[in-house]
Amino acid sequence: MAKKEEKLGLWLLVFVALGSMIGSGIFNSPKDLIQVANPQGTLIAWIVGGLGALMLALVFVYLAARKPDLKSGVYAYARDGFGDYMGFNSAWGYWSVGWLGNISYLALFFKTLNDLLGERALSPFTAFLIGSALLWFFYAILMAGIREGAILNFIVTTAKLIPILLIIILGISLVRSDLFFTADWHNRLASTGEPTAPLLQVKEAMAIILWCFVGMEAASVLSGRAKSQKTVRLTIILSLLIVLAVYMLITFIAMSSVPAEELAASDTPLAPVLSRTAIGAAGGIIIKLGIMVSVLGASLSWILLSVETLYAAAQDGVLPRTFRKVNRKGTPVNALLLTQCFTQLFLLSILSPQLNETYLAAITIATTLVLIPYLLSSLYAVKIALSLRKKESPHHLVIALLGTLYSLYVIYAVGIRYLVLSILFYGIGSLLFIRAKREQKKQPKRWEWAVIIILLIGSVIIASLMLSGKINP
Repeated sequence: MAKKEEKLGLWLLVFVALGSMIGSGIFNSPKDLIQVANPQGTLIAWIVGGLGALMLALVFVYLAARKPDLKSGVYAYARDGFGDYMGFNSAWGYWSVGWLGNISYLALFFKTLNDLLGERALSPFTAFLIGSALLWFFYAILMAGIREGAILNFIVTTAKLIPILLIIILGISLVRSDLFFTADWHNRLASTGEPTAPLLQVKEAMAIILWCFVGMEAASVLSGRAKSQKTVRLTIILSLLIVLAVYMLITFIAMSSVPAEELAASDTPLAPVLSRTAIGAAGGIIIKLGIMVSVLGASLSWILLSVETLYAAAQDGVLPRTFRKVNRKGTPVNALLLTQCFTQLFLLSILSPQLNETYLAAITIATTLVLIPYLLSSLYAVKIALSLRKKESPHHLVIALLGTLYSLYVIYAVGIRYLVLSILFYGIGSLLFIRAKREQKKQPKRWEWAVIIILLIGSVIIASLMLSGKINP
């Protein structure tokens, strides 16, 4: 007989959300951003991206309030609003974000570890073996129970906040206005000397910034395991505001204390900040250890979210029933196994010596994939707000529309290349949707068949182009 599951309270949920958002981006974003935007352009991008993310967070708060019976976040909203197939795509896309994110985390983990080890750096094969061991260690933890995984995440997230707080407390004294307010910022990149423009800087920075906020919806995804829907709504806003403040402070301090060229060239961009403080050379070691703890914590958070999404979709019959199976601790065992197997397969990319390229490709594809669930959730909020426009304030509709526009803008900002690659993921996944329907002795609707066929044809074409080397991730 299954043991009664303990529910997650406010702070466990907040730390799952923080754990999923404060991962690789907090330590790598200053470098990634300074390569595509000057400090002034980055500030504008953070304001635009922060407001956009806030609109999305308010969309999730609104939906949690209006639809408290929907307990699985982005998947449940898409299914309730637009039917089984759109719900499936939201679940499949969100699940793919989770394990792709884990590839990026492990790539950054070993890039940082090798930087720390210097001449004794690990070979790609050794990194692959250790990464595999970490992957299945997390599997064992989560097999012991979702709550146990959330508690470990709480501990890890607390630990990784230490180097971040050190950067903020000690780094603020290093701020130099001449480094932040670069000359001719709207025409030329300070880090490379390449020509640029303000709108181009904001566009190029947007995918990086949205990746920093992916996970804001964690509380809504785990709402079925939360103590109350009020806890879910509070978690969404609280975690987003904390992350926005931390990311903006870290970016400002890094770009105001380290010259743009040095920051862009650094393997560990926050290490030069702490090395300039009273801590000295030890600061670099602290930051590198912080990165390693941070990405492992984020990896655990994303496994939690991915597994929960697959499980919820299987319960509703939009994924095969095998993913409904849970052990006596309430862990969805087959959903967890599939997640780890996909991660293990794509972990082969870590054998490449170009770990930073693996990291950037993984986060960009993941950002593209998460935009579909975000867009569907925002459109669902528009649908709900329109149906209630005579009973509630119009500002809810405005927020839902702004969330929709932001999602569309980031799809544009990410670019056609990664949008095309996302077709491959959705096309392959559609086969599982067909299987789920057949288990229920049903067939997809005509329009669903049309979309599935288009995606499958697109997937074959894209796979062929990738194999021939004409498209590279």
